[in-house]
Amino acid sequence: MNNLTPLLLALILSVSQLTLVRSANPAAVSVEPQDSAKSETTYDAEKDKTVIRLAPLQISGENGKYHSLQMSPSFSFPGRQVVTPSIIDFELQTVVRGRLRTDLYVVFMIDGEKVFLSSSRWAIKRPVPGRVWVGERLVFRMPYETFVKITKANSFEIKFDAVTFSVGETPKQALRDFLTYMKPAS
Repeated sequence: MNNLTPLLLALILSVSQLTLVRSANPAAVSVEPQDSAKSETTYDAEKDKTVIRLAPLQISGENGKYHSLQMSPSFSFPGRQVVTPSIIDFELQTVVRGRLRTDLYVVFMIDGEKVFLSSSRWAIKRPVPGRVWVGERLVFRMPYETFVKITKANSFEIKFDAVTFSVGETPKQALRDFLTYMKPAS
């Protein structure tokens, strides 16, 4: 029992810092998505900030040197009442067989229109146990209007240099459902 005390204390402290908004204040985020968007809502009381994140969703499996591609967009707002964001952090997670290129060129294609966004990028060592592969996390600063365009688009593709990933109907529906989180309750 004495060995569990530090673990229980650590668990209690971590839970007290990240409180799910829905359990802390059910009225805080009252918009529920349809059903394909699995999301996580966290409220940081110290910063008085809420973050809503779409759970990582598979966009593609094997394609060129890429083993997989997932997306996980998120947005934040002050306090607990939903405020339509001006910027969405559109996160992409890749698993690459081999080495990462230092000069990766990523383009979003929305109904054939090229969209270039600024991003942050970092590597994840050995994302697949037993493989000498590298993971990569890219976070693009996407304007709200661009995100809305994606949800209304007939075609949405993401190009990593010469490798193109077509985003299928299931992930696009999840993005449309996630958009419902971004609108304040009326």
